Amino acid sequence: MRLQNIEIPVADLARAARFYADVLDLPPVVRMGDQAASFFLGDAHGGMITLVRSTRPPEGGGPVVVFQAEGGIEEARARLERLAVRFTGATEHSPLGLTAYFLDSEGNRLAIFDGSLSARFREQARAPLSDLEAKLSEVEARTMAVFEGLSEVQARHIPAPGEWPIVDHIGHIVDSLDSCGQISRDLSSGRQPPRDRLWQKEYPSLSFAHALEELRRGFADAHAWLANVPAANGNDAVLPHGVFGPLNHREWVAFMFFHLGMHADQVKGIRSGVGFPAT
Repeated sequence: MRLQNIEIPVADLARAARFYADVLDLPPVVRMGDQAASFFLGDAHGGMITLVRSTRPPEGGGPVVVFQAEGGIEEARARLERLAVRFTGATEHSPLGLTAYFLDSEGNRLAIFDGSLSARFREQARAPLSDLEAKLSEVEARTMAVFEGLSEVQARHIPAPGEWPIVDHIGHIVDSLDSCGQISRDLSSGRQPPRDRLWQKEYPSLSFAHALEELRRGFADAHAWLANVPAANGNDAVLPHGVFGPLNHREWVAFMFFHLGMHADQVKGIRSGVGFPAT
């Protein structure tokens, strides 16, 4: 099996997330409300640590080592059950995929994970270029809409200690557009991007208006480089993503669509959250 993730139960997710981000300096991957937060472990493509909110120690308490479910979660689970491995419950769903927890011979809690979104990326990556361009336009319209009507004060409102304000989400979206474009271009031409390409943690901006200008620039550049993405790789170049495994040049484009949509949804959550400025 291939190591996928290490889960750590925590009592206070916000406090733990600040520790792993600010003290241990781990790059954040995704925050799932007050239930979980994931961080890249090592470089940006080398697996994750996920903090999971827990009100009591789980059976076989402590961190959980998570393995990639090769062949899919159902096949991997059935193979382990045939070997008398005891699972602690039904397969669980999360925004990133499927997870099934089991015990080793000593009672330690382990898990298998199936990044089901990877299959969606692969399917979407096989679409004609015109479909990908249409999808980018759709994602752009949906993303720009969540920033409409915001003031400078609202864009810089910090929803909770250690969390990004909206203006930093814009910076990260621009960073993702640029980075995924560079990765896709490198892979399609046979160049291997570095595994240690980390997205930034902070995105200082002169103003909310300036951040929006950069966002428009990022989308314009994305339309330009996407128009030149080849239909198929002339090579086997892939770059592993820390959650979704090896992705080729078109699958990184599909991941980019998902990633931008995720941040747009997070901005919606900030705007509807308690304490968000009215003006």
